[in-house]
Amino acid sequence: MKKSYGLFSRYILSDTLPLEGRILNLVILFGIIAATFYSAARAVEEETPVFLIITLSIVIVAVTLLILSNKFHVYSVMSRIAVLLVCHILLPLLSFFVGGIDSGMPAFFVMSIVLIFLVINGVECLINVVLNMLIISFCYYFQYRNPDLIKPFDTEILRIADHLQVIFAAGLFIGFVIKFQNSIYIAEKRKADAASRAKADFLANVSHEIRTPLNAIIGLGELELRKKSDAETLSNLEKMYNSGQILLSIINDILDISKIESGKFELVPVDYNLPSLIHDTVIINIVRIGSKPLTFKLKVNETLPTSFHGDELRIRQILNNILSNAFKYTRQGEVELFVDWENGPGQDKENCMLVFTVRDTGIGIKSEDLEKLFSDYNQVNTQSNRNIEGTGLGLSITKQLTEMMNGSIAVRSEYGKGSTFTVRIQQKVVNPNPLGKEIADTLENFKYAAARRELTNNLSYVQIPYARVLVVDDINTNLDVARGMLMPYGLEIDCVNSGRQAIERIKSGNIKYDAIFMDHMMPEMDGIEAVRIIREEIATDYAKNVPIIALTANALVGNAEMFLGLGFHDFISKPIDIKKLDSIVQKWIRDPEKEKSREFRKEGTAPEGENNPPVSLTSIDIEGLDIQEGLKRFANREESYKRILKSFVVNMPALLDKVRSWISVNAALLEGEDTESSKEGKEAALSEYTITIHGIKGSCYGVGAQKTGKMAEDLEMASRRGDLDFIRINTADFMEKAESLMAEIREKVNF
Repeated sequence: MKKSYGLFSRYILSDTLPLEGRILNLVILFGIIAATFYSAARAVEEETPVFLIITLSIVIVAVTLLILSNKFHVYSVMSRIAVLLVCHILLPLLSFFVGGIDSGMPAFFVMSIVLIFLVINGVECLINVVLNMLIISFCYYFQYRNPDLIKPFDTEILRIADHLQVIFAAGLFIGFVIKFQNSIYIAEKRKADAASRAKADFLANVSHEIRTPLNAIIGLGELELRKKSDAETLSNLEKMYNSGQILLSIINDILDISKIESGKFELVPVDYNLPSLIHDTVIINIVRIGSKPLTFKLKVNETLPTSFHGDELRIRQILNNILSNAFKYTRQGEVELFVDWENGPGQDKENCMLVFTVRDTGIGIKSEDLEKLFSDYNQVNTQSNRNIEGTGLGLSITKQLTEMMNGSIAVRSEYGKGSTFTVRIQQKVVNPNPLGKEIADTLENFKYAAARRELTNNLSYVQIPYARVLVVDDINTNLDVARGMLMPYGLEIDCVNSGRQAIERIKSGNIKYDAIFMDHMMPEMDGIEAVRIIREEIATDYAKNVPIIALTANALVGNAEMFLGLGFHDFISKPIDIKKLDSIVQKWIRDPEKEKSREFRKEGTAPEGENNPPVSLTSIDIEGLDIQEGLKRFANREESYKRILKSFVVNMPALLDKVRSWISVNAALLEGEDTESSKEGKEAALSEYTITIHGIKGSCYGVGAQKTGKMAEDLEMASRRGDLDFIRINTADFMEKAESLMAEIREKVNF
């Protein structure tokens, strides 16, 4: 029994055989069983030798086909032979010896048609079905014309028994085939689902690896574009930068469609500035004009609200997709972008429809292609557009994104004359103040970037000496960085090294801080647990309401929402962005009421020396240290930056010693020789390493040591995923680079 099931599994259920082979084996096997059973039953009734010869022939043919098809894997050929011999010859011939249409043969005829559909495909299948139906019709006609030539049943009970056994055989055959087909469908669906999940997981995992070097290319290209260079160099840099942006867009399309297919796609709404969104997207796309005789016009409704709440990244993606298509498919003429809004019936005061309309004079779209315009992996009129880059995913993703935002996309097009795409997206209004004519004009004249840069460069430091803040971080260099960036505001700054120390400060009640900057990842107690204790266990009115701002080097999408849900008031990522810090000071720390009763320095003035141009630091070059970036973080205050660098070289050796000690203690674990430690013990060891290297990463990025910071970040990620080999191989190189960097800073900055 076990051996029989093994053979059945091998030739019927095994997915190592092709599907057509498994189906053919199933049909032949069932035919052998049915013919054998039927022959045995009729032999008991003392049937004529001719009948036995025919049924035996069917069995022999079936066994031969089974052996040959599986030995030589010629399933298609054997399927045709089976249909010819069994369906077209032997079964019709058999009907003359078993009672014809008065017997169970009609059921066998039904099975013969089912057999043809199962084992033969395409037009050949239809031809064989028609031929078989003609043969069956001939058998019926022959019996009608020559009833005496058909061997009748001797008794009525034999005729009934014959009908029953054939009905049972046919029913079991068809039922078993349906079950078999369903099992194949379920198995294939599971494979497809698993493959889809694997594809989505693979793309999600590999996207980081692709984006990291690509973001470096784009970021460095953008930095170089800001420098004064000759025209040819600037042209080459622009081409490099824009090519990187196009590649990033393609990668995003592939990743996004995979997420949408797997159901893992989520919108992440944030507050965003509409003018910045419009300008940045337009500038990325306008370079696509190149040398084409093409003009671009931008029209912005000056009554549009200034800021909205929605998924800014996805809105940029939608606008980028329809704009890039317009530029790609328009060889001459013009492209126009109209930005408008609708706040009519069905919209409340807080919500509106943001409307983007892109009109071009491009090649247009044929009417028959409009229906497939938004399908996946499809580019219409590919014959004439084969030289235009793209994945065919952009408009499909755009449609799905707009629908996820309760919006819509519509297209009007005339082939050879151009197209108009209109996207409507529902958004929440954050700042209802209108853009105004001045901002609309700067956008339409492509001068918004210059105005924005001027605003950033002239960042004012409001003086708030009445305020006092607490900064919590386990890394002294990070404390010095935060202190240095907060000093221009003239407020008092206290620093502690742990969440427990912060809790004691709050519990004592001796000092009422106007805000607390709390690091996320710290040993013993992280920032999230410290905030929970402050809010829930200390639980005074002050402890419940004091603004607490999260500091973290893990700037992941969705982190802001996570921190806000855990008792934090706001979120700022490391390295600290000076504009973001200023907005937090203005929002959570500054108190205009206190300023009315005191004398303060006018806004827009800064502490003495703060705007002095850098003297010595800009004249030196330290490998692995971006001095210009570091100075920018401290508003070009060289002395402040020097203090931070000194803190870095003073405090970093202790952290590196901690890493050395960890490597020494866990040598057996890294070499794979520690088989006795529990899973919890290994996780605890890796957690200690993660926290230490995370702190080092923040310090490196904070002073502008980008390369060393990136090495620390890679080690942190390896620790989080439990990659001991990566830690073992790369930690020593990281330590060497960090020590070399500190030595060069000491030497060239004269510490």
